[in-house]
Amino acid sequence: MPIGIDVGGTKILAVRVDKGKIVDKKIFDTVDGQVIATLRSIIDDYPEEKIGIGIPGYLVGKICVRAPHIKEFAGVDFSEIFPNACIMNDCTAMAYGEYFLRNEKYQSLLLIALGSGVGAGLIVNGRPYKARGSALEIGHLKGFSEKRCGCGKTGCFETVAGGKYLPDMKALADKARAGDSDAIEFYREYGRTVARGVAHAIQLLDPEIVVFGGGIGKSLELFLEPMKKELERLLSFVSVDDIIFEKMLSYESGGLGAALIAERGLL
Repeated sequence: MPIGIDVGGTKILAVRVDKGKIVDKKIFDTVDGQVIATLRSIIDDYPEEKIGIGIPGYLVGKICVRAPHIKEFAGVDFSEIFPNACIMNDCTAMAYGEYFLRNEKYQSLLLIALGSGVGAGLIVNGRPYKARGSALEIGHLKGFSEKRCGCGKTGCFETVAGGKYLPDMKALADKARAGDSDAIEFYREYGRTVARGVAHAIQLLDPEIVVFGGGIGKSLELFLEPMKKELERLLSFVSVDDIIFEKMLSYESGGLGAALIAERGLL
């Protein structure tokens, strides 16, 4: 049975998958400086299994060039420390997990992860798209602000859409659902902001479905309509009404997708 590991900024999820279903899972805290040791301990428990690992960083092959939220990963060649593991971007793993949970029926699925930062993954014709390593670093499109990003440059999309740079989004979501007018307006503006970044990916990729994940993505209903309205203004030739917008079906999709990609030899 394949093992999928989803490395997040606050937790590490390890799942065991049998015939497409998670049959066992373990959760560990993400402690910078101890993440590789945690991964090694997980892998040592399953030496004969196929293992996929979703990494929150920019990969070239199996080398992590930058990992703004887990500095321990920067410059690490995972082919040296985990030679038998399938290494991928965490959003690629999430996207494939969501594709699988939707009965593998979409030819093009775009996943947007709105968490501490902003990432994306793409599935095309049943295969994850990665280019030379980590395609779809949508969070690092420039021109959105004057803020310095964790990547070291200024103006990235995630500085206006990632939770690391915003007020407590969960608290605001709770207030918005309770009818607080300021919180409702905040999420309306947030939807318009998200649209201005996501529009680039939608215009280029023309996906059938866009799935929103991450902690902020759980509140999609609070910003979906203003986002769609802004997308309609920004997009040419692509109709918003022809695109499906949904939340993630499972917040264990990263582990599931990593396991399935490893099992199926897709990367």
